Amino acid sequence: MSSPLRWAIALSLPLAAIGLAVARGKKEAAVEPAPVEAPPPPVEVPPPPAAPALFPAGLPVLVDTLPPGIASLSAQSCNACHWAAHDSWAPSGHARAWSAPGYQAALKGAGASTACLSCHLPLASQHDQLAAGYIDGDVARPRLQDNPAFDVTLMSEGVTCAACHVREGTILGVHASPNSPHPITVSAELSSSELCASCHQLSWPESDRPFYDTYGEWNGSAYAKAGVDCQDCHMAPAAGAPQPGSLTAVPAHASPTTILRALTTLVALPDPYITRGTALDVGITLVNSGAGHSVPTGNPFKTWTIEVVAIDAAGKDLAPPQRTVLARTVEATPPWRTTGDDRIVAGGKKEWTVHLMPNVKGAPGTGALVVRAVRGTTTVELRRIPLSVR
Repeated sequence: MSSPLRWAIALSLPLAAIGLAVARGKKEAAVEPAPVEAPPPPVEVPPPPAAPALFPAGLPVLVDTLPPGIASLSAQSCNACHWAAHDSWAPSGHARAWSAPGYQAALKGAGASTACLSCHLPLASQHDQLAAGYIDGDVARPRLQDNPAFDVTLMSEGVTCAACHVREGTILGVHASPNSPHPITVSAELSSSELCASCHQLSWPESDRPFYDTYGEWNGSAYAKAGVDCQDCHMAPAAGAPQPGSLTAVPAHASPTTILRALTTLVALPDPYITRGTALDVGITLVNSGAGHSVPTGNPFKTWTIEVVAIDAAGKDLAPPQRTVLARTVEATPPWRTTGDDRIVAGGKKEWTVHLMPNVKGAPGTGALVVRAVRGTTTVELRRIPLSVR
């Protein structure tokens, strides 16, 4: 799954110089060529480390052998030494992959399919029951059997450290550490987008498009062509205090996602005024300038509502907010065929005009035009432009 590392060897070969003595009006005198030195032997470069396939048999993955020096598969066992990584992971979407109310609600809508459970609980021991097969090959109709290795503590940790970092009695890492208290196997796969595809790319049988297509969206973008992987944006190393056996810069395990970094918000107005009782036409352009995938991405239940509103100095609406939804809509039941798509692809843009009618009551003063993105209880202000109200 992992991309091969590129190794280059530059060899410098000395050239023999032949000197010719030339006397004016006389024949050229022959000069013996200088001896040619033998080229140096090729530099022996070790082959790139083999990247173990993190999920060779699919998900959930069976991890039944603890590496020496590890107390348990719980993330808390990693916390003592790798506290920077642990503390950034703890409030993340990965840590809350199982417990998040939004996921639990979506799970009911998808029929509690093992296709969902296997990514949100990627360790086999996180499941009280495992699929022994599927009725008529339908992933929504698994034949379940009890799992004697079930661990309720691990279930509560969602996408926990061991899901990506523990295999066959060793810890997988991106760097070797000879002084580590536990064995480490270097895995190039941990730094590749293919790792993320294991969960962030999901096709439902008989559907017209992948249910999750984040990896596919990235793979067709300019980011992939430029060699910018998922981890470059979502796990960029952050400087921190030195930790035992670790580098000072630790990859951010919070996997941050913010629409403010993804979108550039442009506003067009004829003048810097809001005139009460007079229609205000506002041109809105949203450019996906910062995400290597569509906005929003992931499952089709994720949407962003873009609100445009004019407010006075006290923050009161001068006109009702005008709303536009960024979403991919699908049928209500499997196989979730697509019925519409108003998202913004990587490098793409969406343009529209908003018509506002400010109320006539109130005194002149200051105000603002605000563009904000809303998802559930989360509101992100994308742009605020101060304006005069007259």
